[in-house]
Amino acid sequence: MAQEDKTNFDNEQQVQDWLETIIAEDRLSDVIIDADKVREALASSESPLFKPPFPIDYLTRLGNLKAAEHVLGELHTLEPVSKNNRSISREKGERLFVDLLYCARETSRFVLFEIKNQDGSAREAVTEIMAYEHEALNHTPFSSANDVMMVIVSRNFSTLLDHAVTGLNSWSRRRVLCLRFDDSETDPRLAVHIPTAWSAIGQKGLTADGIMTATLSFTPATDLDEEDIHAVCSTAASLMVREAERSGGSGFAMVAYNHLYPRMADSPYLILAGVVNPFSFLESAQSEGFLENSRSPISDYILEDSRTRELSACWSWLSNDGGAAVQYLEGYGSPEWALAQGWEDIRNIERWRYPGLTLDRHIMPVSVDFWGVLGDYARDAVRNVERMRNFMSSCARPGMDWRHPILGVLLLDEIASAPPLIDGQWTFSALFRLGLLLGRFGSLSAQIADAEPKQQRLLQASSFWTEVDMAGMLQEVALRYLSAEDMGEAPPTISVRRCETGEEAFASVSAFADWILRAFIGEDEKLMRSAFSTGWQAHAIFDWQFDARQDNPQVASLRDLAVARARDWLKWSVVAATGDGRDAGAAATAIAASFGDQVPLAEGKDAALAAIDMLTPAILIDKLLTDIPGIVDSWHPQLAHKLAPVASVGHDWDWLEQQIAAARKRGEKNPCISIGAGGEIAVSILPPIPGLPVVDDVTKKVLLSSNGSGAEIILVVSWEDLRAGNVLGLS
Repeated sequence: MAQEDKTNFDNEQQVQDWLETIIAEDRLSDVIIDADKVREALASSESPLFKPPFPIDYLTRLGNLKAAEHVLGELHTLEPVSKNNRSISREKGERLFVDLLYCARETSRFVLFEIKNQDGSAREAVTEIMAYEHEALNHTPFSSANDVMMVIVSRNFSTLLDHAVTGLNSWSRRRVLCLRFDDSETDPRLAVHIPTAWSAIGQKGLTADGIMTATLSFTPATDLDEEDIHAVCSTAASLMVREAERSGGSGFAMVAYNHLYPRMADSPYLILAGVVNPFSFLESAQSEGFLENSRSPISDYILEDSRTRELSACWSWLSNDGGAAVQYLEGYGSPEWALAQGWEDIRNIERWRYPGLTLDRHIMPVSVDFWGVLGDYARDAVRNVERMRNFMSSCARPGMDWRHPILGVLLLDEIASAPPLIDGQWTFSALFRLGLLLGRFGSLSAQIADAEPKQQRLLQASSFWTEVDMAGMLQEVALRYLSAEDMGEAPPTISVRRCETGEEAFASVSAFADWILRAFIGEDEKLMRSAFSTGWQAHAIFDWQFDARQDNPQVASLRDLAVARARDWLKWSVVAATGDGRDAGAAATAIAASFGDQVPLAEGKDAALAAIDMLTPAILIDKLLTDIPGIVDSWHPQLAHKLAPVASVGHDWDWLEQQIAAARKRGEKNPCISIGAGGEIAVSILPPIPGLPVVDDVTKKVLLSSNGSGAEIILVVSWEDLRAGNVLGLS
């Protein structure tokens, strides 16, 4: 009988009449389902226990979720303004018939409803609703995107409609809610629909050339002093950020002091600017197999005949602000743009070995600002104070926001540089790098403490970048200490700024290094202790600032130590590569990739070991900075601690499930949920491994890779158990 009473909704007018009745009876919230899932997903993204990643697919999902939440919060106290029997235009002859228009009286905001009952008409929805929004703004000029909200009600949301709405919500900052009309039961319902519009290209962070930079310097007028020049550059940077925000791109502007002034530079201040390179993603996606079966003409064009690099090189981004910064600076002098390195090149530690004048040896940032998606990410990081205290505790203090040079650079590093640790793992190479960074910081801090004021000024730029180099690693140390249940002794505080002499400054850093060896690594991890102590002792041989004189006997002895350790580690790696252990293949691949025929593994262990004895010190030192520690990673297990389980709450499981399904759809055989040693939960792809479990239906079960105990454990678990925390590594 109930089915006989069921109302037929054959056209859009019937749906509109039903919706109008529901709103008039104040029952709209009663017929909307899945609104709680929006709140839960956003609560996950705001959780102080969750550090958001920077993949574009997640950023666009957040844009859609936040837009839905905003509009859902306005669907009450709705007063009718107009419906489709009257044009909302003030101009005679213009036909703008919005289906339903309401005003939320508690907030004085307009809510536009566009109803599409047929599949073919969905493509018209965005065109129409944007026209109606513009007409509303004609009546209330200067209203923001928060003041005119939009709701699209449709039986189906096509790819075209999903992409269009995502573009409005994510990049244009509009507020569009999608509601799927469902009359399959007796009483119709409106289900919240979150568009999925980003094609996965394997982008977790930015690629190595993901941010292009340039410097904007100028020759100031003779009547400007240093304070005036700083004020002028600060205003120019602010203009750049505000104007570039309107263009829809993403980037940063950094005011920096140039220590080449006055002898080799005309101005004490300049602007270092950078933008996200939109051509940088597809090439990386292709190399990782995401575009192997692509039939997209856009992909084909960008990737054809190495055109990617040409497009990046020819891309005219220097006027992303419409020339506002240059125009302003021209009022006070003569500005000039000069292309610089990519951000990854600026931050790569291999720059230490370069004997010339690298940027970090003469430019010291004094303020940073961001625009576009980079700005959203930076401001969101600072806004959640509890999250900052959990993940960047040293920066969680009043006055330290994204404009602070240290935090600003750290946020850029998170976005555009290789992470300090991979999946939170304290590997051999990570401990070697920690030793390098600590030793370099201690030596430079001691040097500055004992220097004359003029020399201290010249070392300020190097000191800044050395501190930032170390800050990311120290935060990882803090996170591991907090999550390790078997580490009782707290780390000492490094307080070089309060030290009056170089001896005191180095002692402060040295006390922390002693704690790393004693409490963090422990007595039993001989090779890991060797990795850290070698980096700590031999850092000077990699830095031209300390190793300018080749006849320095102290540096020469450190060079001998480093060469001996490099040979030893490489020999242990050959033993692993020529053995029958499970990591033999990985070790052999790593050695071959770095040394090729110089270490002839194909001729057997003895021949390879003999070849290592013949390698010159220059080759070994050159390979020691990055290659040899990475080779040891291929076979030596990570540093293991007993870690507390990761909380299952605070994660957007719906999004993770969508990512797994998307990976399987594009042909990935083994997509998995990975729990990193640092507590990160992400989607990863497992390589083919003998005995790897098979998951037939990824909507019900999924592979789980837990890496929190020093060894990778792979299981098949249900989504229900994941959400409930009933799996290894979760609580």
